[in-house]
Amino acid sequence: MITTGVLSEDAKELASLANENLGILTGKCQQKEELQDYYLGILRRQAIILLDLERLLKGRNSGLITTPFIILRSLMDDFLHLLYLELFVGDKYEEIVKINAKAHKQVFQSLKDLTESNHKYFNDKYPFYLTHEQYKTVQEKFVSIPENEKYFRDKESFKFKSFITLAEMVKKINASRDVNIFRDRAFYLWKEFSGFVHYSNFSFYLELKEDVTHLQKMDEAFQYTYNSIYLSFKHFERALELKFIDNEVLQEKYGIIHDC
Repeated sequence: MITTGVLSEDAKELASLANENLGILTGKCQQKEELQDYYLGILRRQAIILLDLERLLKGRNSGLITTPFIILRSLMDDFLHLLYLELFVGDKYEEIVKINAKAHKQVFQSLKDLTESNHKYFNDKYPFYLTHEQYKTVQEKFVSIPENEKYFRDKESFKFKSFITLAEMVKKINASRDVNIFRDRAFYLWKEFSGFVHYSNFSFYLELKEDVTHLQKMDEAFQYTYNSIYLSFKHFERALELKFIDNEVLQEKYGIIHDC
């Protein structure tokens, strides 16, 4: 029987699995590298978030699903990106550069919006917003760092490289029947959990109705977090010839995408 207590223990075991494999990497990733740091960051993120979920779910009323669903939505996002990259035929490095470029673009767009708001409503006097001059300084500093050049498609006009949307990315994931089922289910859960990120009466009414399927969806989501840990570490198996430390109980319960 699935309970929040069982899910809490599973989250703890998954976090432990991620941390064990991170332990193998101690002292082996000293240099800053785009490809390496992407996989290292996601592996570390799994460990941190799953440990948070362990504490969050422990003794929790099974009807209170909003917070776990919002957190798990991020982990479904990780899994879909990892699966896409694993199956991508081409330059994975360049794809990860585009993913990171998109993140930088969003940060600068947010800063620009605040700068415009400061100019329009506060005559550039609001202390926590940038002025146009300050915003330009931040831009110039970013451009001046040589390692940031790879993120631009046009550095002179401050145009970043672009990455496809999540929906477009999911459509490009196409492999065996089993992998495609993983893809479809993970994307379904991503959309289901997204309904709790942006509030609506749909999520309100759903949380009022205690339903065992809510716990089943969390349990299924843990399947994808397990596979995210595995897919993240595959980079280090290839690059550093390290062996993934598995957990037989988790492997039997959540499986591994062997087809990748």
